Amino acid sequence: MRRFPLIALMLLATAPPSRAELNTYYRGVERKSSKEVPATAQFSIEPGRVAMVMKGSRDCRMLFLEKEGVLRFVDDGEKTYFEMTKSWIESAREGEGDLAASMEAQLAQLPAAQREAAKAMMQQSLGSAGHPSPTEYVWTKERTKVLRYDCTKVEIMRSEEKRGEYWGTPSKDFQLSEPEHETMLAMQEYLRNFTIKVVPAGAGEGVRAFEWDTSVDGFPLITRCFEKGRMTLDLKAESFDRKPLSKELFEIPSDYKEFSIPVPGE
Repeated sequence: MRRFPLIALMLLATAPPSRAELNTYYRGVERKSSKEVPATAQFSIEPGRVAMVMKGSRDCRMLFLEKEGVLRFVDDGEKTYFEMTKSWIESAREGEGDLAASMEAQLAQLPAAQREAAKAMMQQSLGSAGHPSPTEYVWTKERTKVLRYDCTKVEIMRSEEKRGEYWGTPSKDFQLSEPEHETMLAMQEYLRNFTIKVVPAGAGEGVRAFEWDTSVDGFPLITRCFEKGRMTLDLKAESFDRKPLSKELFEIPSDYKEFSIPVPGE
């Protein structure tokens, strides 16, 4: 009878490491106008939650909370944030023709100092209203190595225009668990239903950093955004780990101001 606890301990000791979280850290540049700004990013995913942290010309976070049904955008530089729920996105889709006018009306009610900050954050996080053109992922034969992992270049096309690219690795070290994969699909559905982008302000229309073809293996170790043929964001992975996500990553400090986005037609 005493052998069973020993066997259990041996099994635990030889079990593969937990893959409950994946955190990838990137470094590169953001090109704004004629200037290059150093940029870093963290992309973290666990079952039910995704966080993207960008530091460059603006410090911001995009947080997806699947259980709560919220896609949250945080501007840590301006100490502001706003949220999108599934019900809001559905309302926006039904009344998309009134959306731009509703936003302009709300912005006009803000003090001048807050107006520009709010407008920049919304431009940073929102594309134009309406349904975006379908995204086409074009797999190339170009190869490279990042962190010693083999990567393949994939171009992100929309309306025959290149809007981004990524270099993805099929390595099992970056393979998402099924719950993580389902969370990514849920977040992409939010992004797809309303043309939301998570690149810094001015980095292009409808382009999203960390967008990739989740239907096949190929986690992005290089992610790039383009606007009219010009690269506006260039990030390359420099490390990764599977440490638990910090609680603070998803929290909003008490002194941050929330901007509410009007529901079209109301």
